[in-house]
Order: sequence, then C-alpha cells, then structure tokens
Amino acid sequence: EVLLIDEIWMAELPTPFGNIAVAATRAGLMRIAFSDEDRSELRRELAPIGVPRDDPDALAPALSWLRAAIANGPSGPPPPCDLRLVQTTFARDVLAAIGDVPPGETISYAELASAAGRPRAVRAAAHACARNPLPVVIGCHRIVRSDGTIGRYRGGTALKAHLLSREAAGRPLSTSDSHR
Repeated sequence: EVLLIDEIWMAELPTPFGNIAVAATRAGLMRIAFSDEDRSELRRELAPIGVPRDDPDALAPALSWLRAAIANGPSGPPPPCDLRLVQTTFARDVLAAIGDVPPGETISYAELASAAGRPRAVRAAAHACARNPLPVVIGCHRIVRSDGTIGRYRGGTALKAHLLSREAAGRPLSTSDSHR
C-alpha cells in the first residue's frame, strides 16, 4: 500500500511516567511513543507519511484527552485515530476488538484473539497488541494474561497498572501515588 505524504504534527506530553511523544495528521492521532522509545526511530517510522514537525497547539485537544485519561481514566470519546501505520487486516481486527473493551474492564489475550476472529492466534493477537501504535487511546492496557496478571506494557507495567486502577476506580492522580 502506498502511503500519501501528509502533514504530521508532534508534541511531547510530560507525565508522572515519563514523557510521551504524540504524532497526528489531519485524520487523527497516528502514534504515541513512550519515553524509552527512540524519537529518531519514531521519525523514521513516520517518514513514509510525511515530515513530522513540532506543533503542540495542533495537538492540544488530543493532549488534553491523554492527560486526563492518564490522570483520571478516560472521560468522553477518544480523539480520532489515523491507523495507516497498522499494516495487516488481523492487526486492525485486534485493535477494533481492543476498542470494544470498556474502560475499567479487562480481557485475556486468548479472549482478544477470539474477539478478533482467530481464536487460535493468541500469540499473533498479543503481538498486534504490543505493536498498537496508539496505546492509552486504543486501550491495550486492558488486555491481561489468562491467569489475570497484567503482563507487559510498552509504557511499563507501572503505567499499565496505573491506567487499570484509574479506570476501575475513576479517581484522580494524587501526589502520593508511586511513580515508575
């Protein structure tokens, strides 16, 4: 598939769990990268679509939603998403299935594979979940291991546990909460 060159805006969002890089096009959020991800790799990933330029003002509504979602759990519908970076139909099906998991609830990777239409593709579903270009917005933190443990998360297990607890409790972030 040939990707069209588009305008891409980027911004950094400071959080208690490290800075998050956010990239978007006119169509919506395209990529969220955590502080341990290499920014030059992110720019290379976005290069087929366009040249990213820093513009926090263009991303203000999305940054506001993300800030609130991390502090308190999501409130209101998520920002629109541009999923051009998602390369396979199965990965898109996995992301759609993740989107059906309500905030405050979890499902297993096996349940995710079934919801995406391929119940025997548990590892492939987990891989698609791990490559989710829009963590937090597409709530892959809501996917847990079959034994109920939270498993890994691109932004770190502390952030995953935090997001799950905020969604379940709906309480704001306090200064006494532990950080990374």
